[in-house]
Amino acid sequence: MRFGINSLAGLVRNKLGLSEKRNGNVGDNQMGLFELGVTQSVQEELSCSVERQKPAPKKRAKGTGRMSLPEKLTREEIVIEPSESTEGCTKIGEEVTEVLEIEPAFFYVKRYVRPKYARPNGEGILIGMLPDRVIDKGIPSESVIAQLTVDKYVYGMPLHRQIDKYRKMGVRIPASSASDWLMKGWEQLQPLWELLRLVVFTHKYLQADESPIKVQDRDHKNGIHKGYVLLYHAPVDRLVLFDYRKGRDSSGPKEMLSGFKGILQTDGYIVYDSLYGNHPDILLTYCMAHARHYFVDAVKDDEKQANYVLDEMQLLYALEQRMREQELDWEQRTAERGKHARPVLDRLEKWLKENQYRYRPQSPMGKAIDYTLPRWAGLSAYELHGQMEIDNNLIENAVRPLAIGRKNYLFAGSHQAAEMTAGMYSFMASCKKNTINEFEWLKDVFERIQSLKQKDLHQLLPSNWKKYRDNPIP
Repeated sequence: MRFGINSLAGLVRNKLGLSEKRNGNVGDNQMGLFELGVTQSVQEELSCSVERQKPAPKKRAKGTGRMSLPEKLTREEIVIEPSESTEGCTKIGEEVTEVLEIEPAFFYVKRYVRPKYARPNGEGILIGMLPDRVIDKGIPSESVIAQLTVDKYVYGMPLHRQIDKYRKMGVRIPASSASDWLMKGWEQLQPLWELLRLVVFTHKYLQADESPIKVQDRDHKNGIHKGYVLLYHAPVDRLVLFDYRKGRDSSGPKEMLSGFKGILQTDGYIVYDSLYGNHPDILLTYCMAHARHYFVDAVKDDEKQANYVLDEMQLLYALEQRMREQELDWEQRTAERGKHARPVLDRLEKWLKENQYRYRPQSPMGKAIDYTLPRWAGLSAYELHGQMEIDNNLIENAVRPLAIGRKNYLFAGSHQAAEMTAGMYSFMASCKKNTINEFEWLKDVFERIQSLKQKDLHQLLPSNWKKYRDNPIP
């Protein structure tokens, strides 16, 4: 049985409103058998709506030229013959394009040799076509740009450290060139990021979080601006979207979630409460881990009662762990939660109501109850559907590479660089969620994105890449 989003939101609210009247019957407590993800056909439609513009080539500044490639590097020669028959043609020369390639641990040079043929009777010249390039006529191959990107956004290695490493490997790369290569790579990925945004916000269940990032800004005090990266995670398809904003106000979520309809799970950040606490199309739910942290802090205030709540919450987490180990599907998880989590949630709700006036509001236990009880309907809503999560830990795990990057390269060089950083982290985090080798994915995307049909762009998303790579559809 499938439900439209209005039916979904109405049904969820109906179930949450009847929380005190539940009788423990699993069938009565379930949302219904509907998916919270996005179908492949919908993703194909979204692919067709993304604008794809090839960046205009930059004019080379006077006095600059291509960096020279060391002669001592190994050369791999690839001969590209014209696609047409060369029978009857006379070879008059060849064009050679050298591209800096990389495999983990060493560089080598790939030589594309394209024999040139004069057509008979002076009918022109015939020559093979070079493959699509991220930087047309540039030095770096797609693998080099992919490696620079992965080293920075997966392993947190600043560009100056990468440059030093490559120098020891026999290649001197100017800092300006490395930075430009990264930006060129991001330009190629922007249409895919836009598609990622469309797909993520087409899901019916999202998790949201935010994290600060320092940005170099000459117009700001001390030359450093404190910006924020807003994260949106679609757990069903394991896709993560990072969105850079200059501030932490409501404008970012308001713009990004303008067309979203479904379930939004947050950590209780006040902006989401003010925007979506009574929204007709969005059901706001919360993170059990955050509520649990309050009671951990309250152990010093009332050890017996705080530990009672923590022990009950531990039963909920033990159930989640058991279901993961048993690899239950989402429908089975829904049934198990209705049977085993519902009684625990009912006991906790009863305890919260009985004790809400027992403690001073500013005491640790008072704060724990004051945070948890008003949000209880949203905290316990996860029980209604097996594709929902008990907490926001999945999205908080996704932000860890950003925290590592902050520690290593301290700040983004500009607001434009911060936008690129958010975009790159979107793809790297999504690859990790889908257990994909980031370098292999990125190299393949760079090599194919320009030639891929518009409607097939969704095949490059990390959630789809393995499927279409192993089973290509013509």
